[in-house]
Amino acid sequence: MVLILEAVLIPNERVKIIKDGKVSSKIKKSLNVKLSFEENCISVEGEGLELFQAKTIVKAIGRGFSPENAFRLLNEDENLETIELNQFNDNRIKIIKSRLIGTNGKAWRMIESFSGCSLSIYGKTVSLIGNYEQSNIAREAIQMIIRGSKHSKVYGFLYQAKP
Repeated sequence: MVLILEAVLIPNERVKIIKDGKVSSKIKKSLNVKLSFEENCISVEGEGLELFQAKTIVKAIGRGFSPENAFRLLNEDENLETIELNQFNDNRIKIIKSRLIGTNGKAWRMIESFSGCSLSIYGKTVSLIGNYEQSNIAREAIQMIIRGSKHSKVYGFLYQAKP
């Protein structure tokens, strides 16, 4: 058995969520890995698929997902995908994030409910957790909004594409 140690950097304000006894304990027990913390660097020690899954769960929580949504990644069919928005200026990023959330969270809820993905809008990123088919649907809806499509057009796409 060859154990590998890999480090994951996450925002300082998200570290305490992973340090929480229940969260770190579930990661360790579910995936047979060790976690160690040094400021915003979380080291994960393990092997194979379990190491990869643990790192991905840590990254997901770092990208703003709740632990329960991040734990979807315990299922091998679920993946984390992050769409970077840093090619846009800060004002455009605010507009994109506002449109992705929608009035009272409507756009966010529609993307999640019709695609089956979990969505996180955090910093200069939009991340999603879902299986291959779910991720394709959510990614296309997100990109439509980024390109400036009307919400009604995006909702129509989601309705047609629902798995």
